[in-house]
Amino acid sequence: MNSIRVHDRTFKPYLSKTEIDDLVNTIARRINKDFAGKELTVLVVLKGAFIFAADLVRRIDIPVTVEVLRASSYGSGMTSSGTVVVDDSLVDVGERHIMIIEDIIDTGTTLVQLIKQLGGMNPASVTVTALLSKPSKHHQELNVDYVGKEIPADFVVGYGMDYAGYGRNLDSIWVVSEDEE
Repeated sequence: MNSIRVHDRTFKPYLSKTEIDDLVNTIARRINKDFAGKELTVLVVLKGAFIFAADLVRRIDIPVTVEVLRASSYGSGMTSSGTVVVDDSLVDVGERHIMIIEDIIDTGTTLVQLIKQLGGMNPASVTVTALLSKPSKHHQELNVDYVGKEIPADFVVGYGMDYAGYGRNLDSIWVVSEDEE
């Protein structure tokens, strides 16, 4: 398939299911090595990261607990609004190794806000995992400990990531066609 329609936009192939699987496996191997002998609490940022997180935690072979929260700076658009909305209260992270799991880091606004909130709760450590990151869009320097792939500032959909609520169910990742931007 050379293109798909999601909502009112046309997208072309970007990362195949096999390529995504390879990225997830690579990240999981690094996490297993780096956290060997420790317990990990993953904090999944909904809605976008739920598919990536499910695939990733099944490949983590150390003790892991999973917590979720809803945080967003997108709304229904294709760019960050700059305002972070966190719908759930954070769990008690005191003395725990916390890993934030994001689908994609765009401006980093959501991530910076979450790290700030977590830092005041005395965690043993806070690390960040993202399937994708757009360094050219980051508003400030961010420390992303585990990233599957850095990509340009293109808008992508699929594998949990949406456009106006659609496209999360796609098993591969698609990028908006140039003629649609």
